[in-house]
Amino acid sequence: MHKSIVVEGLGRGGPYAHAVIAGETVYISGQTGQNENNQKDFKAQFRASMEKIGKIAESTGKSIKDIVKIGVYISDKSYFKEMNEIFGEYFKDSPPARTTLVSGFVADGILVEIDAVLH
Repeated sequence: MHKSIVVEGLGRGGPYAHAVIAGETVYISGQTGQNENNQKDFKAQFRASMEKIGKIAESTGKSIKDIVKIGVYISDKSYFKEMNEIFGEYFKDSPPARTTLVSGFVADGILVEIDAVLH
């Protein structure tokens, strides 16, 4: 048995939940850096993605400190070093397991998408 979570005011690109709670585990769908400001900078998009993940986590009673596994999808391998630096700002003490992939995206202008598993 699971519970789907949709956070009001947080956009979605299709018919999916922002998160699913199964037992004590929360699975957060991929969040892009797109927002009303239409940010073009990788750092800004990464931070916007993490802010969305934080809001979704909070809606389930958790926080980004509860992330045990995270997937980071970047549009170009040239962002890897920058991604690592910003990632370290969010996860200084006890970083989660991570997968990083270079990927194409459905919408133009997306530089990063992040999904997460929390426990």
